[in-house]
Amino acid sequence: MFKHLTLALPCLIAAASSYAADTEIEQLRAEVKRMQVKIDALEDAKTESGMAGLKISGMLDPTYIASRNRRSSGFNFLNNFDAIDRGAAAQDSSYAFDNSFFGMAMLQIDKEMEGGTKWHLQLVPHKSASSTFNLGSVIHEATVSVPLEEQDVKLVAGQFADFTGYEYFLSHQTKLVTHNLLFDFTQPSYYAGAGVEFVRGAWTTKALLANMNKSSHADNNRSPVFVFRTDYAHSEFAGIGVTGQFGKYMDKGLRMLSTDAFYTRGALSINGQINVGRWKNMAFNGSDAQWAGVSVLGTYLVSPRLELMARADYLKNDKNGGGTLGTVFTGCTDATGLPLACSDASVAMLGAGDYRNGFGPTEAALSNAAAAGTPGKVRGTNRSEITLGGAYTINANTKLKFEYRYDWANQAVLLAQKAALYRKNNSLLATSLVVTF
Repeated sequence: MFKHLTLALPCLIAAASSYAADTEIEQLRAEVKRMQVKIDALEDAKTESGMAGLKISGMLDPTYIASRNRRSSGFNFLNNFDAIDRGAAAQDSSYAFDNSFFGMAMLQIDKEMEGGTKWHLQLVPHKSASSTFNLGSVIHEATVSVPLEEQDVKLVAGQFADFTGYEYFLSHQTKLVTHNLLFDFTQPSYYAGAGVEFVRGAWTTKALLANMNKSSHADNNRSPVFVFRTDYAHSEFAGIGVTGQFGKYMDKGLRMLSTDAFYTRGALSINGQINVGRWKNMAFNGSDAQWAGVSVLGTYLVSPRLELMARADYLKNDKNGGGTLGTVFTGCTDATGLPLACSDASVAMLGAGDYRNGFGPTEAALSNAAAAGTPGKVRGTNRSEITLGGAYTINANTKLKFEYRYDWANQAVLLAQKAALYRKNNSLLATSLVVTF
C-alpha cells in the first residue's frame, strides 16, 4: 500500500502544481484585463478632457543690466516697451540694445490633435514680439499647422515671431543676454498671416503672406508682405538658412534679405549672419534707408556645465543720414523728416538721431551740411559691437548667463547722461538667471 502511495505521490504533486499554475495564470489574465479596462478608461478620460497631446512649458529670466552711458544699473524684468510701468519719459523703457527681449516670463501651451494638426500658443506679458507695436499684447506666438495630403506639407496660420537669423527672442534659446545688432535693428518683430511649410529631403521652407509688425490692416491699406525662410541641413552639425521680406511696410517699399549658417565640431560651435535691406524714403534725410550688416558668434564648451562665447557685429548705416527697420529718430528734423540744425539744448535733450542706440548723424554733421547749402547730404553712423560672455548650467532647468558688451560708433552719437555728452562708445554688463520647466 505504501509502495502504491509512494508511486502516486509525484503524480499528485504534479497535478496539484499544474492546477496551481493554471489558477495563477487565470488570475494574472483577469488582472491584466482589469488593468486594460482601467487604462482604456484613463485614455478615454484624457481624450474627453482635452489633455491628450497637450504639453505645457515655461521660462523666466530675471536680468540685471549696468550701462555706463546711461549711468544706470538694476534689474530688467517684465518692464514694458511703452513706459506705462514707469510713469516717466518714454525713452526710459523704449526698445533698445540694452532693453531688448530679455527680462521675460513665458508660458507655452502646445496641443497635437489626431491627424497631425498642431496648436501652439506662447504668452509673454509686456515683452512679447508683438508688444513693441501692438502695445499691451501678451501674445508672442499663436499658430496652427494643418497637414495637407502629405505630412511634409502643412498649412500654417496665425501670429509668428520673426524667424530671421541665428538668434531667437526667448532667453532659453539664446547664448548671450543681449542680442546682436542685426536682430535688434534690421529684423521685423512679428507677422500675422498664413502660408505653407513643406519639407523636401534636407530642405525645409516656410512661406507666408502676412502683415508685418501689425495685427490688422488700416483703411485704404493693401500692403501685406511676402515672407519666406528656407533651411538646408547639410548634416546635424552644419546648415544654412535664407530669409527674405518683400512688399510694403508703413506704406513704403521694403526689400530685405538675410542668410545665416551654423557649424559645430566637438565643443566648438560657430554661427554667422549677413543682412542687407532697403526701405524706400525712410532714411534720416528722406531718401531711401539702406543697410548691410554681419554678425558672428563663437561658443566653446569648456566643461559639461560651463560654456564660453564671443560675438562680434558690424552694421553699415551711413548712407542718407542712416535709418533701419528698428531705428527711431527723435529730433532735429522738420515736419517732413528733413534734417534741421539742432540747438545745443535740443541735442542735449533729443540728439540728432537715435541717441540711445547710436544711429543717425551728429548735430555737427547736420550743421556742416546746412552751412554748405546741402542739408540733405549728411552721413549717418556705422555701428559695431563685441560681446564676451558665458553660461553656467546649475541644473537641468537653470542656467546663469553673464556678459560684457562694448558698443562702438564711428561718430559721437551715443548720449552719455553725465553732462549730456556724446560719445562714440558704451560699455555694458549683464547677467540673467534663466529657469525653464
